[in-house]
Amino acid sequence: MFIKPSTLAGVVLLAASQSANAVVINFDYTYDGGFFSGSNASRRGILDAAGGFLESILTDSLTAITSGGSNNFSAIFQRPDTGASTTINNFSVAADALTVFVGGQSMSPGSLGYGGYGGYSISGTQDFLSNAERRGQSSPTIGSSATDFAPWGGQVTFSSSADWYFDNDLSTTEAFSGNDFYSVALHELGHLLGLGSSDSWKNNTSGTSFVGTNAQAVYGGNVPLEGDTVHWLDGTKSTVNGVEQETLMDPTIHVGTRKVYTELDLAALKDVGWQVSVTAVPVPSAVWLFGSALLGFIASKRKHHSSI
Repeated sequence: MFIKPSTLAGVVLLAASQSANAVVINFDYTYDGGFFSGSNASRRGILDAAGGFLESILTDSLTAITSGGSNNFSAIFQRPDTGASTTINNFSVAADALTVFVGGQSMSPGSLGYGGYGGYSISGTQDFLSNAERRGQSSPTIGSSATDFAPWGGQVTFSSSADWYFDNDLSTTEAFSGNDFYSVALHELGHLLGLGSSDSWKNNTSGTSFVGTNAQAVYGGNVPLEGDTVHWLDGTKSTVNGVEQETLMDPTIHVGTRKVYTELDLAALKDVGWQVSVTAVPVPSAVWLFGSALLGFIASKRKHHSSI
């Protein structure tokens, strides 16, 4: 993935607020490759802040996936430190929780990270199979009729070779150089939540346009997509608490810049099936500067097998 040259300048102030959360994002550092451990442990706080923002706005109720006896759920994902496909048998996830394996590995210049939801294989009773697929959601979550999304979690990998800016005080606004880790974490968690990756996203695409009802209402019509159909068209704008910002889920971020969820990004979360409690963005202030770098993306395919 390569640098896409562009420049942008401006300042945006974002209102801070907090709401009750239902979804809990649990980060697992088993395969972190040293990116979050030792002298780098402070980076976990920034990742927690990105997860905490999403926890503050997602109000879905997800049932637990509990392996035991003849019921076996195996989580399949790419190890964030090596990229190798990994399977954990007899895997369980608590109610209202997502498990996210995180870490770092060296990437080519211009690549900052990739993320996606996890795959799975399952065996057991029909009730166990159905619950693992939908996690209590009433609408289909996979296939051509999917209008909702309910993963067990997945993986997010960050470049261990990128020039990062780790902001340990997100409540302050200052100029910085490097790639904003907080912004990239938000972006990749968006992919894990189904933006650009889930069947419910794909079922809301037509050619290179996104036609989800909520997104159309915010944008004023069909939303243009990149040719890969997993990102908004590069440079797509929306608003954050009434102030214009380039969308978080387009494929680039400007060096020295912070991006957060815009109204369009939040609308897309609704279109893929999440219950979102706000349209304004409850995050700290941020400042825009110059430069660009490409955000990478990978999503694991969800699979299931049954045997009673």
